[in-house]
Amino acid sequence: MRNYEITTITRSTAKEVAKNEVVDIFKKHSISVTAEEDWGQKKLWHPIKHQDYGIFTHFKVNADHSSIEKVERDFKLNQNLLRSMIVRRNG
Repeated sequence: MRNYEITTITRSTAKEVAKNEVVDIFKKHSISVTAEEDWGQKKLWHPIKHQDYGIFTHFKVNADHSSIEKVERDFKLNQNLLRSMIVRRNG
């Protein structure tokens, strides 16, 4: 298992629904969340999918590399998820 940090930007109109969908994707691929930070709603630098604001959430997770690839695919299919960034942590 490797440590990753995942930051997501979800639609501000579907705050709880989008967050629950992200957590469900983690559960679906057996990813354990070790920490979660809600960074709140922020104005985006430029509109993404016609949205001016987004809800930022930061997760620290433990997962296999193959699970992360599957999560990235599922993130692309999710309409409530505007952007995501996945970074591998050392240690």
